[in-house]
Amino acid sequence: MYKIVGADGKEYGPASLEQLQRWVGEGRVNARTRVQSPGATGWKAAAELPELREFFPTATPGPAAASTAGAGDQRKGLAIASFVLGLVSFAACLTVLTGIPAIICGHIAHSRARRQPAEYGGGGFAMAGLVLGYLSIVFALFLLAVFLPALAKAKEAAQSAACMNNLRQVGLAFRSWDLSHNDQFPFNVSTNAGGTMEWCAVGSDGFDRAAVKHFQVISNELYTPKILICPCDLSKHAALDFQSLQTANISYQLCSGPAVTESNATEVLLICPIHGHVLRCDGTVEPKRRPGSGIRRLRGGE
Repeated sequence: MYKIVGADGKEYGPASLEQLQRWVGEGRVNARTRVQSPGATGWKAAAELPELREFFPTATPGPAAASTAGAGDQRKGLAIASFVLGLVSFAACLTVLTGIPAIICGHIAHSRARRQPAEYGGGGFAMAGLVLGYLSIVFALFLLAVFLPALAKAKEAAQSAACMNNLRQVGLAFRSWDLSHNDQFPFNVSTNAGGTMEWCAVGSDGFDRAAVKHFQVISNELYTPKILICPCDLSKHAALDFQSLQTANISYQLCSGPAVTESNATEVLLICPIHGHVLRCDGTVEPKRRPGSGIRRLRGGE
């Protein structure tokens, strides 16, 4: 009596030769189906058996066919690919590029090997690829958890330094302008003399609401409106030019008044509301004023 291994990997039989021939006619047995002859302990492809060879005239029996229908190792390409990708992802830290493909290929290959062992093999390779792929992803997440905060901190430090540089340039512009205006900033000079005194509108918080006018007057010294935007201020955008300058194009808060002059070196001129950096009238920039300290506190409790 004969036995066969079906496409689902299960063993069927015993069956007589006539029944086996009927299965060939029904398409349940093909040239590559593994068959165990009566009294035999091994398995052969159906096309290799003399009693069935006439049913497969186009099949090529012999060693090549036997190796194709060998015990469970017919198709291992996807499983081996999963293993190689997983190995590369873990060894070379190419986690996203090869780790995820290793996992996908591993799942498919392992599922095929489990459901259709007669057609697909390499279950061990697939499992190894899965393990290596998942390990590489876990390692990548660990690296992100360690390095992302450091990168964010470095970016913040760079933006803070750029903000301080903006303040220094604005301070230099104010001091350059006052050289030709009796050492007075524009908000302390009448509009008749080219200043903006009549435009001053100091609020209860000590900041001037007419900062646009003051910056426009010293536009020749500022050169570009981009330095009026803090790199971290996503709510504002740089103006195309000083003629179109608006409040939405300015991040920094400006202080004005008779006491705000270059002669009062420690008086506050400008503040960054994002970082808390303070520009003094002598051009010095102090980083990060204490949280909660208002302009009155900075100016000595006026």
